[in-house]
Amino acid sequence: MERKYAGVIVDVRAEAVNRIFQYAIPEKYQRSLEIGHRVLVPFGSRRLEGYVVELSDQLEVEAERLRSIIKPLDAKPAILPSLVELARWMADTYAGLFSEALQYMLPPAHRYGRERVGVKTAQMVTLLQPEPQLRKNAWAQKRVVEALQARGQMLAAELLALTETTNSTLQALARQGVISLEAVRVERKVEVDQVPDPTHTLTPAQQVAVESILAELDGGRKPVLLHGVTGSGKTEVYLQVIAEVLRRGKQAIVLVPEIALTPQILNRFAARFQDRVTVLHSALSLGERFDQWCKIREGGADVVVGARSAVFAPLPRLGLIVLDEEHERTYKQEEGSIRYQTREVALKRCALVGGQVVLGSATPAVESYHRALQGEYGLVELPERVESRPLPEIDIVDMREEFSQGNRTMFSTRLREELSDLVGTDHQAIILLNRRGFASFVLCRECGEVVGCPHCQVSLTYHKSSNRLKCHYCLHQEVLPTKCPRCASRYLRQFGVGTEQLEEVLNKEFPGLNTLRLDADTTRRKGSHSAILRQFARGQAQVLIGTQMVAKGLDFPKVTLVGVLSADLSLHFPDIRSSERTFQLLTQVAGRSGRGELPGTVIVQTYEPNHFAIQAARTHDYHGFFRQEISFRRGLGYPPFRELTRILCSGPEQETEEACRAIAAYLLGKGVLPKDLMGPVPAPLGKIQGRYRWQVLVKSDGPLQGLSTLPVVADAVQVTVDLDPLHML
Repeated sequence: MERKYAGVIVDVRAEAVNRIFQYAIPEKYQRSLEIGHRVLVPFGSRRLEGYVVELSDQLEVEAERLRSIIKPLDAKPAILPSLVELARWMADTYAGLFSEALQYMLPPAHRYGRERVGVKTAQMVTLLQPEPQLRKNAWAQKRVVEALQARGQMLAAELLALTETTNSTLQALARQGVISLEAVRVERKVEVDQVPDPTHTLTPAQQVAVESILAELDGGRKPVLLHGVTGSGKTEVYLQVIAEVLRRGKQAIVLVPEIALTPQILNRFAARFQDRVTVLHSALSLGERFDQWCKIREGGADVVVGARSAVFAPLPRLGLIVLDEEHERTYKQEEGSIRYQTREVALKRCALVGGQVVLGSATPAVESYHRALQGEYGLVELPERVESRPLPEIDIVDMREEFSQGNRTMFSTRLREELSDLVGTDHQAIILLNRRGFASFVLCRECGEVVGCPHCQVSLTYHKSSNRLKCHYCLHQEVLPTKCPRCASRYLRQFGVGTEQLEEVLNKEFPGLNTLRLDADTTRRKGSHSAILRQFARGQAQVLIGTQMVAKGLDFPKVTLVGVLSADLSLHFPDIRSSERTFQLLTQVAGRSGRGELPGTVIVQTYEPNHFAIQAARTHDYHGFFRQEISFRRGLGYPPFRELTRILCSGPEQETEEACRAIAAYLLGKGVLPKDLMGPVPAPLGKIQGRYRWQVLVKSDGPLQGLSTLPVVADAVQVTVDLDPLHML
């Protein structure tokens, strides 16, 4: 039976039109239109892009109000049917816009009526006459023909460079019928470093892990948590499992938490699977992302490596999703109306297509490990490093004692000694300071004024390289003032240490050590992540300084020293996971040391040496940390025992407060108990980008009901629902 009507989600990001609209399907598209097609539709007085999410032979609106689809925008559906269903689930689960969820399934800059990236073309030159008769002095034409005789056909740009000729020569040969010139599609390729593929001999623990994951793949396909200490060979387990998935004719997605890690793991996977591997992440140019997306959609790749958004890669035969370092907070989308958790999206996507999920980490999220202990996940442990290499020794330095002994510098005596010992060797070090910039804030010593952002309720960070103060929330910048903006005093001083100042001090005190810095300031330009890591891998610097970027997944055999400055910074965030985050960060960065044949040392500087998270990290004791943390969560009724939802309102001051109070009253009316409602209160960062912010936190025993029918608030107030928020700022 022909389906005459299409349910369409229109590409308008507004709650008022966040529903399916029915359109008639013109006769000529009755047989070709499918779920997932992009279509052009009339909407009010406009013509807009929409997405077909339903097909039906039942009319559900009044006949006189029914309008017709104008045309499909692509020959084939752009969105896989399973991804349409995933988008529907995301919109429902995260109380967001269906249209926004569908946009995640498409490449960027691929929207009707707006600036968009399309197919890249180039001129292909083909030899038509193998032995043409050319004039005796037509030397340029002869060079072109000789080159084509060897190759048959070449891209014009390559041919012209090889033969040192011009396009006029090609045009002359084309007029003579010697060659043909044709526009062909070319791929904007992503560079992959050629690296050797190491031997594939598995340790007994790795073999058990591979067999356990494949057993789930053959059976109930329960998600598997692969808990392996740093350096235990989790990546080789992924490679072995993926090889079997590919042998069965299925495809795989491998997710990493940071774009900086993508080149390293991509190179490793490309060494094993060659051109069956591609990459998808936001650091690529729009054209590169479009080409890689098309390549994946058209079946040109079977393994996709990428950061968070690669979970939506349009693989039609998806059989496996791997989340490496599954605990990382970067897997949480923290912008827009759909603030999804990649882990949950991966689980749902695989449930829709019958695929398998593997979650890997040396420090699993408390929620994930709890699920594994409850039997919701399979649990596989890798308790030792490969080749029985020892875990690095971690030395906790109490900076209070250093201060009492007269050490006023940023380096403890022990760390200074270890850095000095690196001079003259080929050993390397990683120094972590999870705060970028030169100074955390600028303060007037006369009146106590802290120079703040005019749009946000935060202090400005000083960046010495540009002599500017910058807001890391709204990106406001201003020149460092010469006098206090409040009292006109000239006694302004920078306080706090960032990675920029750390690099300057280290270069001054240890001139024999070359340094590189990896943070958000040094990695703004395309390719800068991989360029910095490549330099470090080649030994062009002995010390890599950075924020949390340097803690994740990096594998450099010559790193024998890791130093952590201000290890307790993250303990003081308004966050139920601050202890967990501290433990994970210290354990992960410590794991960058001693991964080769040489043993590793880790120096952790802190003002809270007795905190249980720091002590557990000192002994690499995940299980001890988990027992302590889970007891706190149980007592306080926090995840994983209860759900936590944050509802954030932002906008003009008075309207925002009124909206937040109305939402709190609505929730109480829906049965939320007063003891489970925290707020309404101003958010810890009460203003960002000129918008005031109020919030409500709600505990519940399951998904919070009534989110889809929150009370209508003023147009100027934005309401954001965040399930399982990672922070309360």
